[in-house]
Amino acid sequence: MYKIIMSDTVDKVQKSDESSTSIDAYYSCDDCGQEFKFRQELKEHESKQH
Repeated sequence: MYKIIMSDTVDKVQKSDESSTSIDAYYSCDDCGQEFKFRQELKEHESKQH
């Protein structure tokens, strides 16, 4: 039905001993590959587009 795509983003701060990592999850349409940040957006896309 759908798959979640995870992407890692690492932001380096000017000080070498500090860094932060954020992980963003995206929902991908199995039919066209378009990605959405929220599952509800994917559901709306699938019901209107496919």
